[in-house]
Amino acid sequence: MSLASHPTGAPLKPEQTFFADSAIDRLLAMVMTLAAELHVTRDRLRSLEATLEKAGTIAPGSLDSYRPDAAEAASLKADREAFVAELMRQTLGMEVSLGATDDVVERFDRR
Repeated sequence: MSLASHPTGAPLKPEQTFFADSAIDRLLAMVMTLAAELHVTRDRLRSLEATLEKAGTIAPGSLDSYRPDAAEAASLKADREAFVAELMRQTLGMEVSLGATDDVVERFDRR
């Protein structure tokens, strides 16, 4: 896909903006896309649960009353903490990539 056209082949139009900073518009678009994906995931999970219940694989409500054992609970907690840490790291406003070292920059500096 080129940046000159939409995946459908239609020409791109100027971006609609609703906020003074267009980055906020793009951030909102990302959040809405993630919300839509979450809805699809929840819908499919609900369908999967219903299918498993109808097939007799699991009893109705068994997922709601499920309690992980200590090892699984620890693994879930570690995954959750790593996810939250990575999510919150993005709010620090710190550079993520390390960038080039000074010696590499000097090789390309043409002052």
